Amino acid sequence: MRYYMGIDAGGTKTFVLIADETGKVLGFGRAGAGNYEVYGIEPAKQEIQEAVSTALEEARLNLSDINGIGMGIAGADIPDDYVMLEEEIFTPMLGNIPRCFRNDSMAGLRGGTQKPYGIVIACGTGCVCAGKNKEGKEARVGGLGEEFGDMVSGSSIGQEGLRSVWRYRDKIIGHTKLVDKFLEKSGCKDVDELFYRMYKHNITYSDLEPMAKLVFDAAYEGDDIASDILEWGGRYLGKMVNACARILDMSRDSFEVVMAGSVFKGMSPVLKDAMLSVIHRECPLAITVMPIYEPVVGALLLGMELDFPITENIYQQLDIALENLQQRHKVILKLSRK
Repeated sequence: MRYYMGIDAGGTKTFVLIADETGKVLGFGRAGAGNYEVYGIEPAKQEIQEAVSTALEEARLNLSDINGIGMGIAGADIPDDYVMLEEEIFTPMLGNIPRCFRNDSMAGLRGGTQKPYGIVIACGTGCVCAGKNKEGKEARVGGLGEEFGDMVSGSSIGQEGLRSVWRYRDKIIGHTKLVDKFLEKSGCKDVDELFYRMYKHNITYSDLEPMAKLVFDAAYEGDDIASDILEWGGRYLGKMVNACARILDMSRDSFEVVMAGSVFKGMSPVLKDAMLSVIHRECPLAITVMPIYEPVVGALLLGMELDFPITENIYQQLDIALENLQQRHKVILKLSRK
């Protein structure tokens, strides 16, 4: 029997899964932030090691029993990052076990669809788009932050909503439901009170989070200004997908666009509708889907695919095992129906 490991190391948590070659999940581990950009190399290494050790212990396996590892690692953005992370963390930790080392966006793509190709657009704290075509070529667009061109995230959507409140205060625009949403969230009686309390730093952006939800809720209730913000965000995300498709020569192909991240969980469909409209201008056969699995499952599949393709029988065994694991560990790893 062969055994495989999946590692998903992100900015808030690290998940590790271990399964055998049939898809039966044997071990699960979790720890804190595994992205070295958050707290540094040593803390990230410690968190990843903790999650790996916990998963191995539950699976009753040693590291030497693992035949392949799939890795989705946040902060692995440029070639130099991969070299540094291998030297500082993964070679000392994992030795020479065969592994598929990718940015966490690629684990999100693999966990988002049963197809071994497609495009993922992830938007939450930040945004990133990544894809893989039928020939196996990979590409990534964005994901390096506003300083390097990223425009849309949950934060930027929320902040634009708050700016609309200030524009209302200055009588630049008329009333918007965003005013009511932000006042209710802040506990202020009127816009002037909200303004002065924020100006004096008695209320911070953090106190109002998640601000993007306020924009989605207002748009769902028919607010034009909130809907305009979501349309702006959706159009930009659609352009990211189209750019990735052009790089991979996928524009005329049929493929799935996996929508990952908190932004796609908002009540209003305006952002998703605007994004799909832009995508269909260049990629008429693309369809949008919500992810099937969490990225750690995608990382596990990447590890297994080092040795063999994933069959329907493996998916069925994996689904059964994940249901049992979710009950034991109070965690959700399967997100939607296939």
